[in-house]
Amino acid sequence: MNDGRRQRLHEIATAARSFLEAIWPEWHAAWGETPMVMSRGTCGRSSLFLIGILQEHGLPAHWVSGTPRLGDDEPEVGPHGFFDGRQWQAHAWVRQHDMIIDVTADQFGAAPVLVVAATDRRYAEGCGDTALPEFAAVRQKAVVALLPRWHASPQRAILPAARALSC
Repeated sequence: MNDGRRQRLHEIATAARSFLEAIWPEWHAAWGETPMVMSRGTCGRSSLFLIGILQEHGLPAHWVSGTPRLGDDEPEVGPHGFFDGRQWQAHAWVRQHDMIIDVTADQFGAAPVLVVAATDRRYAEGCGDTALPEFAAVRQKAVVALLPRWHASPQRAILPAARALSC
């Protein structure tokens, strides 16, 4: 793992998370709920948003998710998602080459921003996005709508100009 790249990924992820912390209450208000941990239930959108920011900085990345069960009371279908120390939780995160970047793991008791090796055993990729296509489209639309706000944000302004990093 390249320490310079890891540091840069953490810097970008931290700025993205800081921006998202003001957005999450809006999302929760639209859904009619306010959880104790504001990142709860935002991993899909937050991860898609982070991918866009990473791409602006010349860092290709992709969205990864895992769903261990298809409903709260359903049996586990496999070790997919994020392991919180007790059980697997449905989750989405970002993969950038050999690294995982996660800006919502605190909903499971982890640090607010994680940049870890892709081999971290807390993460297990599932068989693709289990969201219905209409929900995946809404998620994508919400992220696209955020980009103009990001471009005008103080969080973006504090990041050094986009530069490519070696993998």
